[in-house]
Amino acid sequence: MKYIIITILILIVSYRGYAAEQCHIQQTELTPSQSACLDTPAHSENIEILASHSQRQSDDILTLSGNVCIKRDDLRMMTPHLTFQKSTNQVKAAGGVWLQSDDQRIFAADAQMNNDSRSADIHHLQYFLSDSAMNGKADFMQLQDSQAMIDELTFSSCSPDQRSWEISAKEALLNHDTGMGTFKGARLKIKDKTILYIPWIKLPLNDDRRSGLLMPEFSYSQTTGLDIAVPYYFNLDPQYDLTLTPRYLQDHGLMLGTEFRYLTGRSNGIFEGTFLPNDDKRDKDRGLLQYKHSTRLNPKWRFNTNLNHVSDAQYYEDFSSSSFITSTPYLKSQVSVSGSSGNWSFFSGIDDYQVLSQNINASNEPYQKLPELHFSWYTPVNVSRVDYGINSELINFYREESVGAWRTDLTPWLSTEWGNSWGHIKPKLQYRATHYNFDDSRKNISRSLPIISIDSSLIFEKWLNNNARKTIEPRLFYVYAPERIQNDIPIFDTRNLTFGTTTLFQTNRFSGADRQSDMNQATLAITHRSFSTSGQQLWDLTLGQIKYFDEQNVQLDDVPQNLTKSPLIAEYNLYLHHQWSAGVSLHYEQQTESLERGLFKVQRKTNDGSVFNFAYRFRRDKIEQLDTSMVLPINDRHRLLARWNFSVANNKTIEALFGYEHKSCCWALRLMARHYLVDETGMSNNGFYAEFQLNGLGALGRNPRRLLKQSILGYKEAF
Repeated sequence: MKYIIITILILIVSYRGYAAEQCHIQQTELTPSQSACLDTPAHSENIEILASHSQRQSDDILTLSGNVCIKRDDLRMMTPHLTFQKSTNQVKAAGGVWLQSDDQRIFAADAQMNNDSRSADIHHLQYFLSDSAMNGKADFMQLQDSQAMIDELTFSSCSPDQRSWEISAKEALLNHDTGMGTFKGARLKIKDKTILYIPWIKLPLNDDRRSGLLMPEFSYSQTTGLDIAVPYYFNLDPQYDLTLTPRYLQDHGLMLGTEFRYLTGRSNGIFEGTFLPNDDKRDKDRGLLQYKHSTRLNPKWRFNTNLNHVSDAQYYEDFSSSSFITSTPYLKSQVSVSGSSGNWSFFSGIDDYQVLSQNINASNEPYQKLPELHFSWYTPVNVSRVDYGINSELINFYREESVGAWRTDLTPWLSTEWGNSWGHIKPKLQYRATHYNFDDSRKNISRSLPIISIDSSLIFEKWLNNNARKTIEPRLFYVYAPERIQNDIPIFDTRNLTFGTTTLFQTNRFSGADRQSDMNQATLAITHRSFSTSGQQLWDLTLGQIKYFDEQNVQLDDVPQNLTKSPLIAEYNLYLHHQWSAGVSLHYEQQTESLERGLFKVQRKTNDGSVFNFAYRFRRDKIEQLDTSMVLPINDRHRLLARWNFSVANNKTIEALFGYEHKSCCWALRLMARHYLVDETGMSNNGFYAEFQLNGLGALGRNPRRLLKQSILGYKEAF
């Protein structure tokens, strides 16, 4: 009997799934004796049998009646009448059978079990799986060893009295050993209407990985037309798998996609590729290759690979739904070895680029780095009162039909710091030495200079009568670097840093080592903060500006500037409530009395998932944009999604989307329409996405959730 009870509870329905919200299942009223059977723990690992009455009808037959309760661990079986025949080792339960464990509950009209053959026949049963909310019924079930044969089976994650969807089958064979079920005459019903009939299908009964078809994906856009993908998954080995995805694109033709993944004790990787022969729209073969790999050589060292290639510059414009990817000017590929410990770090890599932007030509495309080496080391703070270290790099720059060079950049430094709770001062001395060994006939170039900086700050704190407090935090940063003639050094990877709060306290106006700023300047900044009685920050205001004492002769275009001061930076952040926040950032040019940059943003987030964002961005003569987005719950089951990003300067919508989500206890629906720019010329695309999910089974359609997270700040999945 022990085996029979366990087999029934395992094989009745072995499927496990996730339900975001379980449907309400009406609880059965229990008699005191039934409650005692369920609630009282078993006293041993052996089977315990309790009954109000027992009668030995003969030497061969034993009858139990009146609240029969059979216990083992968390398994319970209850019936009003049970008969055991010793000669046949057969058990019959009549008048109703209740089988229950911690996560399953089964009701049946009657059951007949044989311990010798390890078989059972159960009639007119109903079941409920509490962890996945799956429930249903069957006319008849026969158990034999690890298999179950079932007639007229139904199952759904909807409650029995609100059957939004249901799957039924004339016959089913469930095999617990293989974890697979074979269903005949299967129907998917929506509101009692059959929308899909499958004469024969084989489905998994658990979450184990196995080969088979995955849920189809579909969407529509102007650049592709109807887009349908049907992935097939190959479970090749516990440590690697393969997915092949035939994809039909109405305006382009048939594409085949592949994804191969592997995982070992120290390594993991993924290879992705697509191939579209003779594109109907572009009249050429098209495709993509991506390979990512990572190996942990030991606790301190790691090997990484990230390779990317597409057949043509328009690939992402035609086949990607992300406006971020479609606006990427180039694809970067890199192979690297890196290591780090407490006070040192090392990086060695090879970089290559594939240009996608039409605005990048052979003269301004990125240089390959073949290779690049970086090493940094410093003394731990607790070793000496004077900290010292070195930052270094060695890079070989290569570009066809352009001058290349090996660049060595060494910056040893030392610093110290005096400070306490109300302030600090930190002087630092650096010496930067850079050397170029060119690959043509020109002479090698060396540049070296000292860089001196002093960073200091104070904190003035005032406590108010209600235990709230305010602080005023002035900061003074001075940096000096003498001028060095550098206009004979080519530009390999150096760019102007975007001016902002962080650049107020930098020792170089440029990224990369091809230019080192001549600097004789001081930054004065002051921050005012206000805190509530609980210590929560209510608002902060920061004002900062650089005072230049000399001309700024070192520039990328070799045209000196003679600024006496930088734009005035003002930033204000307001935290009105735990749900509301707002911020303003302004760069004001005092000499021209004009606003150089501006940003205003506000956000509201609530516990029910409601989100509202608004932002205005301005950069004189370049950018002026409005960006607003929202997630608006209508009630617990419905919510609206929207975003509008508009360029005022170009009078053009950058991205607009509108979506609708419905979530019930057993199914969900997501619809989204989107308009977005796909290239630098202003070409746009319209797309439509739909996703239909049956809780516990899976989703049908194209999943736009990653896109929504990119477009709507604060978006969280409802299902």
